[in-house]
Amino acid sequence: MKTLNNPVFIPTTLSLAIALAAPCSFADFNDAGTDYSTAPQHYRVWNEALKPVDLVNSILCFTGQLKAEEFINKGPYLALADEGACFEQDGDDSASTQSAGAGNVPSYTKIIVNSTRASANDPLLVRVWIPGMGQGDEQQTIKFKSSITKGASIENPFGIFTFNYNFYASPDSNEALGGGEIKTIEIPGKIGFTFYEKEAEDQDRISEKGASVVMSSDRTVGIAYTFNHQQQGVQEQGDYYGLSFNASNVLTQKAETYELLPFNSNDSSTGSEACLSRTDFNESVWQYNLFDTDTGAKVAIKSGISFKYDADGDSEHTTESYGQVGYWGLWAEHPEALHTGDTIVAQNQNHNDTSVTTYSIVKAPGRLIKNTVQELTLANINGLQFNYWSPDAQQSQFQNWIVEYLTVDDDGVSSDGFYKVGGSSNGENGPTISMLQNPVVITLNATETLYMNSEQLGGPVKYTNGNNFVTFAKQEFINGSETDEGELLAGGWVTLYCVDRCPIGTLGAAQLSNWNSPYSDPISSVDDAMAFTFNVDGVNPLTLVRASNSEPVRYASDLTIESLQMSGSPYSWGVRSGSLVTADVLETLSTPHDIYNPLKVTVFYEWEAGLNSFNQMVSVKDSTGKIQTFDKPLQFTYTHTDAKDRSGDAGMFDGKLVLLNYSGNGQFSGIPATQDSDGRYTAAFTIADGTLMGPDNKYVIKAQEIEGRMKPTNGQCGDLALAEPLAPIPTATTDNANDIGEMPEVTGAPKVIAGEVQVPVPL
Repeated sequence: MKTLNNPVFIPTTLSLAIALAAPCSFADFNDAGTDYSTAPQHYRVWNEALKPVDLVNSILCFTGQLKAEEFINKGPYLALADEGACFEQDGDDSASTQSAGAGNVPSYTKIIVNSTRASANDPLLVRVWIPGMGQGDEQQTIKFKSSITKGASIENPFGIFTFNYNFYASPDSNEALGGGEIKTIEIPGKIGFTFYEKEAEDQDRISEKGASVVMSSDRTVGIAYTFNHQQQGVQEQGDYYGLSFNASNVLTQKAETYELLPFNSNDSSTGSEACLSRTDFNESVWQYNLFDTDTGAKVAIKSGISFKYDADGDSEHTTESYGQVGYWGLWAEHPEALHTGDTIVAQNQNHNDTSVTTYSIVKAPGRLIKNTVQELTLANINGLQFNYWSPDAQQSQFQNWIVEYLTVDDDGVSSDGFYKVGGSSNGENGPTISMLQNPVVITLNATETLYMNSEQLGGPVKYTNGNNFVTFAKQEFINGSETDEGELLAGGWVTLYCVDRCPIGTLGAAQLSNWNSPYSDPISSVDDAMAFTFNVDGVNPLTLVRASNSEPVRYASDLTIESLQMSGSPYSWGVRSGSLVTADVLETLSTPHDIYNPLKVTVFYEWEAGLNSFNQMVSVKDSTGKIQTFDKPLQFTYTHTDAKDRSGDAGMFDGKLVLLNYSGNGQFSGIPATQDSDGRYTAAFTIADGTLMGPDNKYVIKAQEIEGRMKPTNGQCGDLALAEPLAPIPTATTDNANDIGEMPEVTGAPKVIAGEVQVPVPL
């Protein structure tokens, strides 16, 4: 089952219009004026009629991270925006479900912003240059410009503005490959906007999107149209929507063309129609924040260090490139140019402080993961889904199996146990799940262990046949700073022992060719446990090394992800060892199988290696050689109930336990997601504001970004009708971003990272 990555978003103008009557809680917690009671909540409405303007939502989310209003007339500045937080990322989902950090490695887009205003009576002009957005062959340069004559207000939540953007092959090009425009309307007594975008996706395929939204100034009634149209050669396909709304309900129509909308054709068979409530919603929450239960203060997380470095290796050794390193790993403009021992220059967070702090990089080909074992009884996992990798999944054209624990009483199966209930595969639009017609039981030998994965429980889950529980682990990375007395690396190194799935050493193509090839043959006695060393310094710093052959456990240098995928290797995402334990734990084991006995092994380690950035540890040392530490995400178990659900009905998740993670600034993960018929993932449950959680209930939660889906109200739209739009649906833009000039050269530190202002704004 997929869990949400909680993207940041700002409501689109259309969803805001529909949401004007939406319920939105602003409940106090403890005293008035606390961070909790003053924390804003953003509400938007989702309906399929909004699909054509999804890109608008993503653009506004992305530009909202730039904080241009904070830097008016302060000169051009650098911002690092989180592209993945606003734009859906297609591709292989298996890596994120198999790696401890795949979904959390930072990835930023470099943006230059210049925000100016000639006087208090002149428009605010914002010019934006994005030199490279997207990945690989799809990377483009994007230029934005906006002219804001009047800001949003209670009377007009849209304000008065024009926003243009265009796509280019490179920063130096003025030949737009496509672009769009969002523009507010100027109709007396009305408020609203129009939107249009056109892009040539290739030589034969053209895509267009558009919208016209007009409503009364009090926002109680209005009419809107949206469309999404593609043309490839002589073939055309379109989705056209009309919406008419009053204070209580929304009438929607859908057809293949504007002319075929039933209000136009006078024929109900040419399209479809629905009546929806404007006041009654099914809600999902995309982001939450945590606050201190006693004080109401927002919980802060130290995320990492922003830095500059010399990526081009020129003779001047100037630090012209940017990066950030934190708990989850490294992001850099040119990561291939950073090697162990390279110097980075930290970007000072105080513009009045001109001191320079340098660090040196330590890069490892993998990462050591500490696991603290937790138990969950089988009675509490009924209804949870697990991922299970086995060769027969690939033979059935699946990436992995979807597994559930089914019982005779609840599910009508012949015996209680773990069953394959579906398969997951990756298509053009991301991962999809195909359910099996009949569940297939997984048969285990007497003491065999079933290895699964659950994003709800934070990663690997193990079940040993005969037990009445599964085990999972709270995980954290070992970064080399654990050198104080009593810690794992108190002597600067540690020896760890392996009794099952022990890596053979450095892994070439042959050693990664099948499921068993990365590992030595199973051992029959604890006395034959294989030793591995892990050192803070030395030839292989922060790297697991097999003692018997002195080989670091890493991928061979001649391998690439593409070559492994082409060869059919099951380990293109990375590889993980079996459980590794310290000498004192090894002494408690009677047989190799005891490694899975949670009564004997409550803490163990795993080594993960691979070619992806999320497989590899990156640490930084200061001038004294001390490795820097960063705050780990808060991680704790949580049991959901009806009383804690935002709707009051937790459904199948009533009484279910999940492992939650909080990384600050709305980044809250661990809640499972469900996929609707359109392929959209939404939260399987929502947590009510004011719910206490964490160790000793030390935290209280509050939703930050809320999405409402209008409930059907059949027969309640008799007073609503569609008519010709007062603001014509645009078929072209009226301006473009070609005239914003050359991209300024900015040498200072990033002023904003992922929507967070990093420095005091200069006066």
